[in-house]
Amino acid sequence: MSELTSDDVRIEDPDFYINERHDVYPRLHQEAPVFRYEPLDVFVLSKLDDIREAARTPEVFSSASGLHLHQLRLEPGEQAVYGTLFDPAGEQFAYADPPRHRELRSIASRSFAPRAIAHLTERIEQEVKVFLERIEPGKPFDFVEAVAAPLPIYVIEQFIGLPSGHSEEIRGWSDALESLKLVRGIDKLSEAISQFSTMNDFFRERIAFKRENPGEDLISALLSAELDGEPVSEANLLIYCSTFLSGGSDTTRSLLAGMAHAFAWHPEQWDKLTANRGLVDAAVEESLRWTTPARGFLRTVTKDVQIQGVDISTGQRVYLLFDAANRDAATFENPWTFDIERPGANAHVAFGYGIHQCIAAHLARLEARILFRELSQRFSRIELAGSPNPIRQVLRAGWYDMPVVFH
Repeated sequence: MSELTSDDVRIEDPDFYINERHDVYPRLHQEAPVFRYEPLDVFVLSKLDDIREAARTPEVFSSASGLHLHQLRLEPGEQAVYGTLFDPAGEQFAYADPPRHRELRSIASRSFAPRAIAHLTERIEQEVKVFLERIEPGKPFDFVEAVAAPLPIYVIEQFIGLPSGHSEEIRGWSDALESLKLVRGIDKLSEAISQFSTMNDFFRERIAFKRENPGEDLISALLSAELDGEPVSEANLLIYCSTFLSGGSDTTRSLLAGMAHAFAWHPEQWDKLTANRGLVDAAVEESLRWTTPARGFLRTVTKDVQIQGVDISTGQRVYLLFDAANRDAATFENPWTFDIERPGANAHVAFGYGIHQCIAAHLARLEARILFRELSQRFSRIELAGSPNPIRQVLRAGWYDMPVVFH
């Protein structure tokens, strides 16, 4: 067998993740766990233990210089335009290293206190029942449009503190934020970024409303918080809102659609769940491993380091390929098998690992748990009613649509 090359490990090609990872990931694990992708001079990490070690040592593997592969392809002019997406006076905790990361993240973490989540749980349970009442057994429908996309938007509205009735606008902004990773050219980038002025105006109106009418939501929590001894700035308020809008809706949409797809392809696993609904938590963890909504993120090395005998120099980039780590046979026996009774399924890194683990992971799990517990009580079988159309993007796994029939 010939040596792996960058023509085999095409991490910039969405089709690689859809069509070829089954063959290439095992070879990466065995032959090149630290693989140099020459077109970008990036070292790809594919083993679970190596990725965890990198994620838990931000002092060596920094997030501050960018997280996404497409950013390495931007020309200087494009990079400058891309940087105008957020007010430069604001700070994104996803791009911050300790100790600043901890300070920025802790402000938003308060919105995940048990009381706030308990209040949200009741609303999610009620809304799930509303969604599922619309499903007609035996009649094909698009699971993404009917459930997987609108449910997370409803939840993120409640979580952030947004008014209802704006789901189409919110989904449009969320999709547009994701699509920026596909846009090239200064003019096109400028045009794409300009559309977010309406999103920020929407957030500003809501922030003003919440100043006078606080509640149990993210905006209210941020308005009562302090950063560096001062109220949280408007620039930071807008960044927090847009971050949760995009991440909270897109990641969860991918998870929910991924669960439906997995159960449709593995009816024996659905039988297990309907026979024992106590398996729903394990089913969510296995589905996260199986789907891995966000495939991977970059880090920049801050000092010379060696991984698996490979020397990586200060300033070079590593790509934490979470999707491959979740198929690491050294941790997950028969990793290409979907099994909701898998021991240790929660060892996955679908939400990242370490200090940058997804802050909204608990919320995504909660939505999936409530939805699929209710589905398993109502329906005995899930079948595909056509061929789902996969999202062709480097970062995010998922489907644009998913025709299904519930029985």
